[in-house]
Amino acid sequence: MTQAQHDPRDPLNSVNPLNSVNPSISVNSIIGVIAGQGALGVQQAAQALHEAGGKHLLGDALQAGVRRVCTRSAVDTVALLAPGLLIESTTATLVGTTALPAGLRSFIAPAGVVVGQTARAAAGQVLRSALRAGGVGMAIDGAIGAVVGLRAYRRGTMTGKQACVHTAVEAGTGAVSTATGVVLAAGIIALTGGLAAPAVLAIGAGGALATKLGLGLGIGRLRQRTPPATPAATPPATPAATA
Repeated sequence: MTQAQHDPRDPLNSVNPLNSVNPSISVNSIIGVIAGQGALGVQQAAQALHEAGGKHLLGDALQAGVRRVCTRSAVDTVALLAPGLLIESTTATLVGTTALPAGLRSFIAPAGVVVGQTARAAAGQVLRSALRAGGVGMAIDGAIGAVVGLRAYRRGTMTGKQACVHTAVEAGTGAVSTATGVVLAAGIIALTGGLAAPAVLAIGAGGALATKLGLGLGIGRLRQRTPPATPAATPPATPAATA
């Protein structure tokens, strides 16, 4: 059994069992929506960090350059890994936030912060929002990983242990990637100032997708380097003693 036959972790793998069951379901799109919504929810807190001192770390010209490069890179990443999230227009508007239920959106991105809050309070809200987004990403990715692992186990393409490991890896990478997207967007705003909502969403989603892809590739390479376990040799049977 080759790695490509039962490695649904790879976001670019066209034989992902989940996609073969329902092509309209995109794991990348779900991760992008979660991270993008979380990034939008920390926009005010990140702006407070910018006013509290982040604006002094980079010059005006450098801030503009960082905003432009990060936004363009994020849009390109989303267009490559989750093209369904982008509307083809001059503003490259990111869509998909309405795909989340209202209650889940409010959990990921709670109500805005009070104007004039301290940097410590703003940093705390960014951290809490990132943890919320990571928790949602872990739950959703873990559930999808469990379904894929169970189906692969029933088909005989995964052992029970491999299915469990796959579920754990999916849950972990989902948590890390969504939280990273939120923190990345907040960090860019804190350094360069306010961004338009589509840019914030794109940076959050793009950062999460890039992290998810990098983690998947890294774990795949580690597994390829790890030699497969060989079953223990059965000792030969001792012949019965003759009288």
